[in-house]
Amino acid sequence: MQAKLNIGVLTGRLPYPHGMAAVQRIHLLARAMAEAGIAVNVWVDGLDHWSVVRNVVPAGTYAGVAFEYLLGKTAASSSKLGRIIDRLRLVCAAGRRIATAARKHRLDGLYFNTPMLKLDFERAIVRFHCQRAKVPVVMGLCELPWSANLSGPSVRKLVSPLYGADGLIYISRYLERWAQGEQEKTGKTVRSLYIPILVDVNEFRPAQLPSVGKKVLFAGSPAYDETLRFLVEAMRMVWARYPDCELVITGGATETTLGPLARSGQGKIRYAGYLKRENLLRAYVESSVLAIPMFNDSRSKARFPTKLGEYLASGRPVVTNDSGDISCFLQNGRDACVVKPGDAASFGEAINQILRMPAWGHEIGQRGRLVAERHFHYARYGPALVQFLSAMRNASN
Repeated sequence: MQAKLNIGVLTGRLPYPHGMAAVQRIHLLARAMAEAGIAVNVWVDGLDHWSVVRNVVPAGTYAGVAFEYLLGKTAASSSKLGRIIDRLRLVCAAGRRIATAARKHRLDGLYFNTPMLKLDFERAIVRFHCQRAKVPVVMGLCELPWSANLSGPSVRKLVSPLYGADGLIYISRYLERWAQGEQEKTGKTVRSLYIPILVDVNEFRPAQLPSVGKKVLFAGSPAYDETLRFLVEAMRMVWARYPDCELVITGGATETTLGPLARSGQGKIRYAGYLKRENLLRAYVESSVLAIPMFNDSRSKARFPTKLGEYLASGRPVVTNDSGDISCFLQNGRDACVVKPGDAASFGEAINQILRMPAWGHEIGQRGRLVAERHFHYARYGPALVQFLSAMRNASN
């Protein structure tokens, strides 16, 4: 009988356990491992912004997963110099923790959530310590890597995003195909595992009745300005038929960040800001439609938004576009409204259809909830993670 697996999780400059989609994915992967019998320790090498602190506990257990902030504090320094020093100290602390755990035979593998959009020097440090200790490194692949970004600096493309990785956990089939092509190009072989978006369906109390009122919700980041432009364009069709319909935007978007777009929905757009987790989940259920625009570009095809899993788990109807892995799980008119990418008129009409027939929209939402339960519930991937990480450990011995 093999010994119990010991896996370290390095968060890659992200705070834990309270945060946005990337933090949620790290946590649910760690939970899936822990509940499948793996000894998991989350080492937090990211700090909250000094002025906005979501995490105040530097060490403990969250939902069955042990975690520790490597600097013993959760908030970054208020000065720029202090934040630079914080980062350097975190890199050193991560290297020491990896080396110490390996020396004590308490590290069979490391899940390293390093950014794929750019090359960070932390990757070289982690690679050095893990190679020295013969510990395999598994990286998460959830976004379009820097070498696939045609607009990025050419010098950066000299280094493969597979650098430092012995294994990959990718979120979309598009990224699976990219990884296969990158391995053929570089001659580097890495093990890989497909795990789509993850959600804890038990965290949600799904809607039991059709929605009352007319409210469309978009939960996202102001960084997705193209998404917001598309959504406001689609909402013009909705407001033409239902002028009392409210568009609620959570996250960092404001009337200022939206700029001229805000004038299109004067008095009809509510900027809810960053919501506490329990308030966000309530906002899903209180909405009539949950909107998640996607496009026919590499960025949309590569990413598979965690927010989609949360939307579906709420039991409310989702309107999205046929891009990337969407059609692998959702069928238009059955468990979501899935329209052609880039077609704002069709997107708006899909919203109108749900507002016009709330009972039909409720049925779609309930079937969408079943999709979340069958395909995206985190606990379903525990056995696959055990098998994958065990093979990684055995190959490194």
